[in-house]
Amino acid sequence: MRTLRPATLLLAGLSLPTLLLAQDQSESTTIGGYGEVHYTNASGPNSPGQIDVRRFVVYVAHSFSERLAIRSELELEDAKVEGGESGGEIALEQLYLDYTLSPAITLRAGLVLPPVGILNETHEPPTFNGVERPLFDQDVLPSTWRELGAGVVGTLPGSSGLSYRVYLVNGLRAEGFDAVSGIRGGRQEGKEASFANPSVTGRLEWARPGLRLGGSFWYGGSANQDPALGTGSFDNAVALLSADARYDTGPLMFRAVAARISIADADLINAAYGNQVGSRISGGYLEAAYNVLSLFAPASSQRLNSFVRYERFDTQADVPAGLTRDESLARQITTFGLAYKPLYNVVFKGDYQVQRTRSGLAEGELLSLGIGYQF
Repeated sequence: MRTLRPATLLLAGLSLPTLLLAQDQSESTTIGGYGEVHYTNASGPNSPGQIDVRRFVVYVAHSFSERLAIRSELELEDAKVEGGESGGEIALEQLYLDYTLSPAITLRAGLVLPPVGILNETHEPPTFNGVERPLFDQDVLPSTWRELGAGVVGTLPGSSGLSYRVYLVNGLRAEGFDAVSGIRGGRQEGKEASFANPSVTGRLEWARPGLRLGGSFWYGGSANQDPALGTGSFDNAVALLSADARYDTGPLMFRAVAARISIADADLINAAYGNQVGSRISGGYLEAAYNVLSLFAPASSQRLNSFVRYERFDTQADVPAGLTRDESLARQITTFGLAYKPLYNVVFKGDYQVQRTRSGLAEGELLSLGIGYQF
């Protein structure tokens, strides 16, 4: 039997920690998050002001290697969740693995955000003006929207800023659709999600310094094998198309989003569930902002954005035969306010919102104040 010399044993002992250290250095963990606190006071009698820890979110990512990483977000809404009480939610907002083959191809699988509109993928408080997210991004594009699936993301080579995302995910459930918030209640959000109606969603985006232009889509069935709606993969098909633009350079900022959603068999859904679902949902918004501090302190990195946003959308833009349109669902919302950012990742906000409808009903005004951060 061969005997190792003491010097050999010493070198072996030194080599093992070195190898382990090299392995550890190839991995890294990132922790981040965001949060926001809101104060709101609606106009009208019996409407006292209300303050709420709207969201607290923790982001954790870990890179196992240069190619393989996991990313996750855990969100708490409305400060706490307690048995027997309404409101509040603890939910996974994202949880997926990325395997990068090249800048053009990253394979992604898990709980992902459909890449529709501007806010569904990027919704941290310092990234948008206004205390609350636009109502359009709640009742038309149902942010924050997450579903289970897999897909491919990347930047097209030689395209000078052209990127894409395409996913195959579980479909929506028609039983959750309604007249007021459209398809929002049909999201499955990763909880025991049915894959009876697979759906496809994706986005193409072109980015240049200060400018982003994007187009998004969603297509898939929503019947969930309900015999009253159909058992085919694409029965009660939901088709969504949206386009958006962002311009942010110097003191000026502009945003624009438009979307159209078609529900192929809204009449069958209404017959089965009595939800008064529209066969077409459409609308959009325009927003303009100006950094007032640029007039008085042009060299400052701080911002004081004065903004105005105009939303117009209708969740019953068209209805199936036998259903009368509810004119109060044709909404026009004007929001104007200020957003002060002493640092890029911290914001203090205040705005006033005027809500009007085609019928003159379900109208109101809302004063909101808020703070937000991300890290």
